[in-house]
Amino acid sequence: MKSYSAAILSLLALPHGSDSFTPSILHLPSRNAQPSLLHMAKSKSLNKQADLRRKLERVKQQKEEEIVQSGITIELTAQEIKDRNDRLRFEELLKKEAGNVLNDYGSDSYLSKQQEEEEITAARKGVDRIFEGDPAPTECFEDLVSVQTGTAIGVPGKKQLVPWLSDKGNPSDYLIIVSDPRPQSSELQETVKQFQSDLPEDLKKRLIVINADTPSENKRWLKKTSLDVRVYSDEKLSWMRAYTALGEKRWSMTMFIIANEQVQKLAREMDQYGASKAICNAVKTLGNR
Repeated sequence: MKSYSAAILSLLALPHGSDSFTPSILHLPSRNAQPSLLHMAKSKSLNKQADLRRKLERVKQQKEEEIVQSGITIELTAQEIKDRNDRLRFEELLKKEAGNVLNDYGSDSYLSKQQEEEEITAARKGVDRIFEGDPAPTECFEDLVSVQTGTAIGVPGKKQLVPWLSDKGNPSDYLIIVSDPRPQSSELQETVKQFQSDLPEDLKKRLIVINADTPSENKRWLKKTSLDVRVYSDEKLSWMRAYTALGEKRWSMTMFIIANEQVQKLAREMDQYGASKAICNAVKTLGNR
């Protein structure tokens, strides 16, 4: 292929008046066209390489797990040993944290020592929030949005949820509520998943979850995980404000048990590792009020 300079020189060398070529405007190929294509090809190649690296990492991890299960001994590089040990240490820390949280609860306690102290301090300071024994708000239930219908449940839905308002249910029955104002809260999602295996059936039937996600987001989450739990959307946080479930310091999970027109049990900043035990213990102590 001739260079641009050679092409220009050959054109200038043509005799004047020649019929073989009559120059008017000399159109040269764009200098930006070729680099742009190269850049696109390079980006595509890099993306493929990144995908390949991720696939190789997954295959490598699967192979390691298969080797461990089969009992075969192989030589690992120093980096592979370090990566494996880092993963093991991380898993061990998670187990240890979960164990420490569970040990912080007594046999019938649903609050950790820190939660008890924090609740006492808030009461002494006169913090404006709901405490155990306070009246349980009910009007705010009407604004909760059903995952199934995508609309507010209104008065009929409120009567179905709140035990003492129900026409068919037992007025002295109780409702367990776990709320979280954080959008797409992974902690809430993992906790609800744990409820499926930890909580007995009679408690799961009395449990509802209230979060700040849209009905469509909740629907996708439930479909993806196949969880059997009643979830309601509180995008405007009106229910959580009525129940003072937003927290003074940070947003977190809160557990309420309401019955006989009162908030019977309450646990703020509930930890995901102790959530199931906290609910079971709280239900055990319902008759102690």
